Amino acid sequence: MYIPKEFKLFNQTIKVVYSRTLMDKKGFFAEWEYNKNRIILQQSTRKHPLTKEQIESSFIHEATHAFLNMAGYHKLSEDEKLVSTISNLIHQFLLQVH
Repeated sequence: MYIPKEFKLFNQTIKVVYSRTLMDKKGFFAEWEYNKNRIILQQSTRKHPLTKEQIESSFIHEATHAFLNMAGYHKLSEDEKLVSTISNLIHQFLLQVH
């Protein structure tokens, strides 16, 4: 699966950047920064080895937060169970149609 460097939602550019230290600094592998229109993904490192699928799944999870926020569903974007369910469904679907 291709992870873009950026994409547009409602004519706003969402940037996708990689970090080698996100897990060390914040304790998770990905983050959606709503106020900066940015998704940060932890790179696979010796200390934090991640599979391609884990990085893809993290990207789709954070993109789902972005979809909901940009569509005005801020409270739903805060529901991690909902976001995880939707993002896992999207990831599974994309793997099958790719």
